[in-house]
Amino acid sequence: MTRKHPSLRVKLLRQLRPWHRRIGIFSTLFVIFMAVSGVLINHSNHLSLDTAQVKQSWLLDYYGVKAPKDVNLYQQTPHKLISAGNQVWLDEQLILEANASVLAVVSYNEMIVAVDTSHLYLLSQQGELLETQDSATGLPSHIQALGLQDNLWLKTPSGLFVADNDLIDWSQSQPLAAIPWVKTLNNTDSNDIAEQIRASRLHWERVLLDLHSGRFFGALGPWLMDLVAIALIIMSLTGCYIWLQQKPVKVKRRKK
Repeated sequence: MTRKHPSLRVKLLRQLRPWHRRIGIFSTLFVIFMAVSGVLINHSNHLSLDTAQVKQSWLLDYYGVKAPKDVNLYQQTPHKLISAGNQVWLDEQLILEANASVLAVVSYNEMIVAVDTSHLYLLSQQGELLETQDSATGLPSHIQALGLQDNLWLKTPSGLFVADNDLIDWSQSQPLAAIPWVKTLNNTDSNDIAEQIRASRLHWERVLLDLHSGRFFGALGPWLMDLVAIALIIMSLTGCYIWLQQKPVKVKRRKK
């Protein structure tokens, strides 16, 4: 009695079924991830993902986000006033990116005043930029320090300048008493503040967008997305082929 060998169709089906299953599992994981991340991105505003800070050090390192080194604390209460390089922070809110490194920050007449070497910035107590002054508006150049004694004072190589009550005109003058120049406070938690500023530079919405698009994986990202697309195509084709080969044959009923 001769033994029948499986036909080519049967052999092909035996090979396709396990591969179809494996590719299906692989593709399903990515499809679920893409669907979940897409939903989260669509509702990132409601979920506050656009403001939720990434505090994981390894993830911040992966994005190349470094903690600032020159962190200065100018006010502790009722809100923290902090400078880091050319940035000014009100508690955890970035309120100013100056044109150069910030020399001093102070609260004055229900405003926040910051200076770099050639600009003076006026901000509201909520951190909204109201005005920027420079040499074109009459501000003394080459600013070295900011002082507060009834009025605002600026120290420059050319001498000392005092502002009027409206902070419009600056005139060279000699004070009657020593001016208390704005200085940084003793800051024992500078490392914590630096990490806080570091975390504020990356939000979870950005991470989700990069993961969803594949940019998170750098140059491998597009190739990974291509691999998932090819896997889905193969799974669709093999699934259709298996279904067609196993489709039961309809038996036509004879008419009586």
